[in-house]
Amino acid sequence: MIDMEASKTRSCVGCGRAIAWDANVCPYCGHDYRMAMAPPVARATISDGMKILLYLVSFFIPLAGLIIGAIYYSKPEPEFKHVGKMCIILALLPILLVLLCWFVLGVAWLSLA
Repeated sequence: MIDMEASKTRSCVGCGRAIAWDANVCPYCGHDYRMAMAPPVARATISDGMKILLYLVSFFIPLAGLIIGAIYYSKPEPEFKHVGKMCIILALLPILLVLLCWFVLGVAWLSLA
């Protein structure tokens, strides 16, 4: 016959010893069962394909890239901040390249005149 007292025990998750089923604290290791376990928080992620799309849009349409970058950079998650920063950098690159080309063409034109 099964002993009813033995069935009212459980193993402690801290030390593995048998403790009473209704114990709030393990008498052996002190693991506290009264603290509520918080469920794992689902982290928002951005897929690699979406990142590539955002980076391409940022490079080829700089104004849209600056807006996308500002939106993503303002979010609290580190992954979103990184994507936002990269979008802003990629949006500034073509602007700087155009300014550099205009400067080089202007200097070349002035040297020919």
